[in-house]
Amino acid sequence: MQKTVSPASLCGTLDVIPSKSASHRAVMMAALCKEDTRLAPLQRSRDIEATLACAAALGLGQHDAPQGLRTLDCGESGSTLRFFIPLALDGRGPVRFVGHGRLMQRPLSVYEQLFVPRGVRWALSGDALTVEGQLQSGEYALRGDVSSQFITGLLLALPLLSGDSVIRITTALESRGYVELTRRIQAAFGVTSRWADGHTLLVPGGQTPVSPGSFAIEGDWSHAAFYLVAGALGKAGPLTLRRLCIDSTQGDRAIVPILRGMGARIEETSQGLTVFPSALHGAQVDVTQVPDLVPVLAVAMAGAQGESRITGAARLRIKESDRLSAIASALCACGAQVRELPDGLVICGGQPLHGAAVDGCNDHRIVMAMAVAAALCDGEITISDAEAVAKSAPAFWQEYASLGGQAR
Repeated sequence: MQKTVSPASLCGTLDVIPSKSASHRAVMMAALCKEDTRLAPLQRSRDIEATLACAAALGLGQHDAPQGLRTLDCGESGSTLRFFIPLALDGRGPVRFVGHGRLMQRPLSVYEQLFVPRGVRWALSGDALTVEGQLQSGEYALRGDVSSQFITGLLLALPLLSGDSVIRITTALESRGYVELTRRIQAAFGVTSRWADGHTLLVPGGQTPVSPGSFAIEGDWSHAAFYLVAGALGKAGPLTLRRLCIDSTQGDRAIVPILRGMGARIEETSQGLTVFPSALHGAQVDVTQVPDLVPVLAVAMAGAQGESRITGAARLRIKESDRLSAIASALCACGAQVRELPDGLVICGGQPLHGAAVDGCNDHRIVMAMAVAAALCDGEITISDAEAVAKSAPAFWQEYASLGGQAR
């Protein structure tokens, strides 16, 4: 599906959708409980639907969980796949994980190197991975610069074992905030862990998740970033976002200080977080902790005066698309000056942009970023794969229209 987007400034008020990152974790913790849990609000995106389906297929929290081969379809969700692999090592038989798109091309060797020496059967072929074995408590040493999702997967499974465990991180930990998000949500279900130092997590065993009855899922800072950039680049007036947790551990909350550092006026008000039309200037940003911000941050930099540089983004080469190449190509098609680095981008901003046909690369973040970029252009942008937004934000185009966006 294509969307043709006309130049328009966004303004108004929006209730930000529930955090996809928090929703994955809350769904899994709720599924591990014997009692029911009310999760609200819950955004039923494709990724969250995959996690709900996998929780049911694996039989989380069920004493009479199915035996034998179980198949878990993870869609294109890296979180779903990496979070469930340790839980699938329950000794009840093989589990076959199915992925779509580029999912099975994304790194999984961190788990393979941990589990195979401990007797786990690991068979990756094409778009399917089959694992079988029994997860054991103990010490697990793994890299922290591939994805924090591997650490979250261990944190979800290890407390359920009888013995205590240690997670030792052997490199700098990227996306640390999302590990803290996992721990915060687990604590709401009575499951705890603690840092012995900056690289060592102590995980007591024998813990049983207990439902809090209800759990409120905070707003999504990754999604809010698109509208914060849109509000700063616009000319129509302020844009206010509600339902955001200001002290969230979501790493992408960093979009606020990043944009402020570029000259954006963003204020906390009684109504929410309000961004005003602003004159932005270039910046140098290391996105090691916040890689998902890169597509929309690149758009902000294209609209800023002067040169900007993004570094620390090498792992974006293997996402739903090669996001560095995808956003560079899309912005260049509109007349922006963007140069790729092995781990980032150099953007010479403030240049007049024009309408163009751009490739959404079946990547929700590329599609939404280029919808925001339309405000910088003097003509229409036609974006392919516009339906990809359903991966994280099925109502994106309705939200966009409610704030004055024009897409058909």
